[in-house]
Amino acid sequence: MEALVNGVPTDIGAAYLQVDGRTVASSFNYGTITPFGSLPSGSHSLRALDTLGYAVGPISTPSLIGGKRYTIVMVGSYPHYQVLAFEEPANGTGAQLSLYEASPSVPTAGFGSFRASSHGSFVQRGSAKFGAVATASLGAKISDLGGYAGSASKPIGELTPAQIDSFDRHNALPFHAASRLSLFLFDVNSQSSHGPVFGSLDR
Repeated sequence: MEALVNGVPTDIGAAYLQVDGRTVASSFNYGTITPFGSLPSGSHSLRALDTLGYAVGPISTPSLIGGKRYTIVMVGSYPHYQVLAFEEPANGTGAQLSLYEASPSVPTAGFGSFRASSHGSFVQRGSAKFGAVATASLGAKISDLGGYAGSASKPIGELTPAQIDSFDRHNALPFHAASRLSLFLFDVNSQSSHGPVFGSLDR
């Protein structure tokens, strides 16, 4: 993320994240996924700051509705940053795959699954528009699972459950409390060797 430093847009590097003036993450780099927390309903203010006080923001979130769960994502590039609020998918039964489309440069992205062991059998499961989350059911149980964003013939990025949790050696879902592989598609960051697809295992 870039902020104005002596009048020049400059990467603020190892930033930390504040919500409504309270620090919620001590490290907030590209692709950081923080734990869920509790917020009151309404709009909230996000800022990413470095140790010298240079900041991106404050940027307001969309208005949040009480009793719902959201994933909040800061996206964009200097000077056009924004905050997206993805309403969390309803808890389903069995294994699921979700795509959170958070890439401003990609209006719509497909997503799907593949066989992790052979890196083959790519199957599209759905698509999501920028700012939306889409979820596909994979059945009661599944193993040897990988998930991708993009097209089956040309994925933008791929992840397996074992890459997120090394204990899930068989790339299986459900795995303990997790039943959903969530993929997050961001814009490419040329200064990072990771991404543009990140992931988490969720209930």
